[in-house]
Amino acid sequence: MNEEATQEPTGALVVDGDQDELMEEMSLDERKERLKRTRWNVFLYLGVAAIMFGFALFPMPFSAEYDDFTDSAQKDIGLVWGLPLSGEGLFDVPMNIEVTASNPPAQNNVDIGVYILNEDDCSSNLGAATESARNGGSHAYQFKTSGEEILVDGTYEFNFAIDPGQYCLIVEYFNETGAKITRSGADMSVDGQLYPNQFFGGVLGLLCLGLSIFAFLGAQKHGTALRSILEGEHETIESKVLADANQALLSAGPSGPPSAGPTEPPTTGPASPPHLGTETSQEDVYEPAENGYFFRKMADGTYDQTVYVQAEDGSYQPYQAPQ
Repeated sequence: MNEEATQEPTGALVVDGDQDELMEEMSLDERKERLKRTRWNVFLYLGVAAIMFGFALFPMPFSAEYDDFTDSAQKDIGLVWGLPLSGEGLFDVPMNIEVTASNPPAQNNVDIGVYILNEDDCSSNLGAATESARNGGSHAYQFKTSGEEILVDGTYEFNFAIDPGQYCLIVEYFNETGAKITRSGADMSVDGQLYPNQFFGGVLGLLCLGLSIFAFLGAQKHGTALRSILEGEHETIESKVLADANQALLSAGPSGPPSAGPTEPPTTGPASPPHLGTETSQEDVYEPAENGYFFRKMADGTYDQTVYVQAEDGSYQPYQAPQ
């Protein structure tokens, strides 16, 4: 039992070269797949964000025509949805009204007034609601006037911010005393736009935009790591040889300049067989580095930057990378 317990951890640590290469290849493929997915996520979230922003800015149009019977332009807008928070605030629904005075009353000091009334039944008597709107102070009943001279075919804009609910629209001509003008043969056209999706579409668009930013940062991270891996794989053989040789010189090379050699020629004697690391001429010495490579040291103590290998006849030749 003890032997098995000691052998299992040791065996788990043994990994041969083929398994290392396979694991490295799988991790590289996995990183490529992750980079591809993160790039797709960037485009996906950006596309959804663009759709949500377009949805938020897309208006719901409506229109109303002047009625000679009521001497006004009226419209049952219906349900306006949005965030159910009462009172004036950031989450109100924008409403834009554009009134064209195609034939205003033929009298001086004519004005245009617009009522926005939070009422469920627009066909009922809205006198109390319009009075409340003119008095002000209520977000559910709003009233605005143009405040400028009304010209024939002039266009006048009114902007409101309302809470979700059922709404009625009334547009009328007023005289200088603020009274409604009736039986004048006047005419007008009203066009309006509502933006009830502004909050929901804007929030979802911002959320998708934030996710696209995080996906972009992730893609940059995976791309940087992948480039570093690929640049390491495409390193040339010559650069690897020079790097190995320089590392060998740094770790095992001479610590200083060589000592002065003999001043007289050597005595005649039997020739000794050449061996690695010895002089092959009276001036140069070939010092071995790792992996079978050699560096040539000149007589002045400097090193030639060319990498050498030893041929079969014992001579030293500059290393040439295979083509």
